[in-house]
Amino acid sequence: MNRERIKAKAMLLVVLTGFFIFLILPGTDRKTEEKNTEEAERLVIPGEEEQTIEPEETFEIPASNASIRVLLLGDGGSIYHEDKELEREYPGELIYYEEEPGWVIVNEVPLEEYLQRVVPSEMPSAYSEEALKAQAVCARTYAVWQLQGYAYPEYEAHVDDSVSYQVYNQVDVQESTDLAVATTAGQIMMYGDLPAKAYYFSTSCGSTTDENIWEKGSSEDTPYITARRVSSVSSKKDLTDEEDFERFIEKKHPDDLEISEPWYRWSCYVPLTQIEQNMEKWVKERAGRTQDGIMSREGDTYAWTDIYTAGTVKEVAIVGRGAGGVAQEMLVTGEDGQMKIKYEYNIRLMLGIPGGEVHRNDGKVSQGGNLLPSGYFVLDPVEEEGKLAGYQVTGGGLGHGAGMSQNGAKTLAEEGYGYDEILKYFYEGISLASLE
Repeated sequence: MNRERIKAKAMLLVVLTGFFIFLILPGTDRKTEEKNTEEAERLVIPGEEEQTIEPEETFEIPASNASIRVLLLGDGGSIYHEDKELEREYPGELIYYEEEPGWVIVNEVPLEEYLQRVVPSEMPSAYSEEALKAQAVCARTYAVWQLQGYAYPEYEAHVDDSVSYQVYNQVDVQESTDLAVATTAGQIMMYGDLPAKAYYFSTSCGSTTDENIWEKGSSEDTPYITARRVSSVSSKKDLTDEEDFERFIEKKHPDDLEISEPWYRWSCYVPLTQIEQNMEKWVKERAGRTQDGIMSREGDTYAWTDIYTAGTVKEVAIVGRGAGGVAQEMLVTGEDGQMKIKYEYNIRLMLGIPGGEVHRNDGKVSQGGNLLPSGYFVLDPVEEEGKLAGYQVTGGGLGHGAGMSQNGAKTLAEEGYGYDEILKYFYEGISLASLE
């Protein structure tokens, strides 16, 4: 094999490896409005813990009759079950592995039957037909990528059944979602010769973002995932400036597609004491999984160190925003130093309010979770007896904000958009292809 061919294959391997790693980042922030905000997005990013077989040098598009192997999680997210009996029925074949902590159960199921149980678990079955079709294509595209390797290689399982991948079989099959799967049978999104990264999330604040929200994400690799206004009047708006974003998020914009959604706007109060608890709980763990997501100040620079605290928190500030206005860098100043927290997931984790109250756009109050509902927010200081006590947080959206907004898709469908138009609204330059 000549040198040019070797070089080309090496470059292709690097690109595909990057694609695979980031497809399994948060993509399913779509829990229904009645669930609390912690349930809207998982705390563990897949691929950071689980070993995963990397794709081959060439992406092998599976046949339409392919099967997927799903590891069924037990209580508390454990991979182990106390016994072999399951509360729900499953299609396909159940494979059992008996180990000392308990039973590991894998469901091998044809791809289309898998989707029949993913789509109603990920999107309410009462949504319009075209929105459900768009969801079906997203879910199928995601699954096709996962078929290139194993999330749990010791059990040859491509995915598990939780929000870490796609929620599976948590809602019974529905006529409307079965129809959406059947009428889009075999269809996936492509960008060039590769399946698109089918990120999706629950609700936008009126703006989406790009793949740079994740540490190794690169918007250059995914030009079809862009920051855009989810609105009927404007497709793009630069919201990276702090003052511009503050003016944007503190208003409701009549032309935004999701202005009536419960999570379009929200607010909550985060005490400094809660931020300290979050830092104590999460900083060390997150620092162990990142190269530059958690950094400490050393002189005039910030670098990764084994220092996991800034001491008693004195001040917090967003100092950098990514495309679409998402919080990208946050400084935490404490008695013992200063730390920089990067990337929306880490930032949301440090500002979570487990057990606290989140006031929603529809006037209702939801219980807060370990994650702030989204990375689209501003912080306003709150003082008590002349001292900073915490921050009033004004934000919008539910989920990471990259790719398709499910409630945005719902609105577009209600306005007469076809599912292919919905997908092309959120993923620029993609095309649809069918598995053979």
